[in-house]
Amino acid sequence: MASASFSVFADSWKDESGHGKGRKHDREYKEEYWDGNCKVEREFKKNGDYKEERKCKEPRHGHYQQAPVYVPAPAPVIVEPGVRVHGTVTIGR
Repeated sequence: MASASFSVFADSWKDESGHGKGRKHDREYKEEYWDGNCKVEREFKKNGDYKEERKCKEPRHGHYQQAPVYVPAPAPVIVEPGVRVHGTVTIGR
């Protein structure tokens, strides 16, 4: 019962240092990341100023042509002259 009551008294809005989750806003910091073809650099100042720079590269358009599909020629059908009865007897010319 005592261990269950400790979770009630924990401050969910503070981290282990006691400064809270929003610690980044009390100091200057930079972050860099890629957004598609653009590199984004952000600077946050202590007084609340914010600066963002985007350096974009041209998109890489790769055109990949599919490999050609080769269809084999159908096998030739050889028809012998004459009349064939039930596939066994051939009456020739």
